[in-house]
Amino acid sequence: METRQRTDPRETFGRALRGHRQEARLTQQELAAKAGLGVRTLSDLERGAAGPRPATAALLCAALGLGAPDAEGFHALALAGWHAARR
Repeated sequence: METRQRTDPRETFGRALRGHRQEARLTQQELAAKAGLGVRTLSDLERGAAGPRPATAALLCAALGLGAPDAEGFHALALAGWHAARR
């Protein structure tokens, strides 16, 4: 019997957030300051310990300077993470 472990959408969002942050060459402290968030909040999001609120995702998107295609995908991941956190 095969056991599949579902990936939590919060973890998927966290990996995407970390990837975008690293591509932008920002530390957690720098991105948190640009987005107006706390470093702990950003850390929780990257670790998948918290689900991003839609407004938080918008702040992060702007702070990361994501263009239309990346921003749309980022928001979709954030929405899935938000719904997972609310269950």
